[in-house]
Amino acid sequence: MTTTETTGTLVHVDPTTIVLDTNVRTDARLDKGFVASIRENGVMQPVVGYRAEDETVHVLQGQRRTLAAVEAGRESIPVYLANNPDDAGRIVTQMIENDQRTGFTDAERADGYEQLSLLGMTAGQIARRTHSTKQTVEHGLTARQSDTAREHLAAGLTIEQAAAIAEFDEDDDAVSTLLDATKRGAFEHSLSRLRQSRDSARAVAAEIERLTNEGTTVLDETPWGYYYDGRGAAAPLRALGVDDAEHTTCPGHAVTVTARWNGDVSVEALCTDWKGNGHENTSAVAGNSGPMDDDEKAERRRIIAGNKDWRAATDVRRDWLRAFTQRKSAPKDAPAVLARLLATASSRVTDGMNDRKSITADILGEEWRTAAPTTTARATIYAATIALAGIEVTYADVHTWRNITTTDRDYLRILTGWGYTPCDLEQQMLNDEE
Repeated sequence: MTTTETTGTLVHVDPTTIVLDTNVRTDARLDKGFVASIRENGVMQPVVGYRAEDETVHVLQGQRRTLAAVEAGRESIPVYLANNPDDAGRIVTQMIENDQRTGFTDAERADGYEQLSLLGMTAGQIARRTHSTKQTVEHGLTARQSDTAREHLAAGLTIEQAAAIAEFDEDDDAVSTLLDATKRGAFEHSLSRLRQSRDSARAVAAEIERLTNEGTTVLDETPWGYYYDGRGAAAPLRALGVDDAEHTTCPGHAVTVTARWNGDVSVEALCTDWKGNGHENTSAVAGNSGPMDDDEKAERRRIIAGNKDWRAATDVRRDWLRAFTQRKSAPKDAPAVLARLLATASSRVTDGMNDRKSITADILGEEWRTAAPTTTARATIYAATIALAGIEVTYADVHTWRNITTTDRDYLRILTGWGYTPCDLEQQMLNDEE
């Protein structure tokens, strides 16, 4: 073979002499049928490559065909000679070409993103060159930074799931929870709950640090006994009728710091020994006659856990609603559903039309009133979303799961029928109906 070819020349090359540069595909997937076809018919579509300075031919597109030709024992294959690309161009070309043929795994795609990143490309540049979303690229790069995430990405997790694993890389319990959730189809809900718990814990820790630095005594946990009058050593200042500022000099002054169900941090001031410090507990807390028994404590824990699950599900549900607004076609039963909601839940639907608590703007975008669609399908999605948003604003209330209404349950059935995956608590409500 001579070296007089020019770019654009079709040459025939012994496949065993072709150089396979590092490819982002980790498995060429040479099934027996494909190799047999190459053995019998040869390579029908030319491989794309380039000739290097040392006269060797390198593959740009067609690694799989080249390997199959080697395995099939073909003496030569057609190669279309292209320009010698830079490394970034080679990787991008391989990613696009492979994806168009047999498809990348998410592990291979993330590996490609990482290679491009190491060559100095930003996430935005990688997204544009590989026709990916910037968020997907960022998730892929995040996943590649974690040994645990890489392991599970290779085992079949999506890029988004692997990125979440990387987010909780140092929390074995959280990783186990997420892996278990993937098997149950509850990944998004578990991830939302874990994120909220983590954020709440960080907020509580920051508040404890601030108070401790100020010299305030912070108890590790809330004493159960202070919830009733006259029997516990500790009592909240609200039960003693004592102002917080006035009590700071008392030797029993302390606070507890807890995370509320909605994520806010609650600081409760109390006296650790109200009797010994001369306070009068004349304002008993809620008239309890004694400490909570085990059943009452268990019920309290159940409610706290349920509230947290409900709040986590709200974030997942809102994300689902935002994605729903981007659909190009409406569910077939959308007109009938919209008519039913207008007839049976008009006051709730009005909440969406009035943008109560900015719910509709949150889901459809700030310009929703001036962004009415022009096609019938999009208009149906638009109208249905406004109605759903109106019901969502009340459905999201933390008390809903303990006092669910017919409209709430209908709303949940609509969402699940259109593709939303309910959390375990929501699924239980649907099961209870049956």
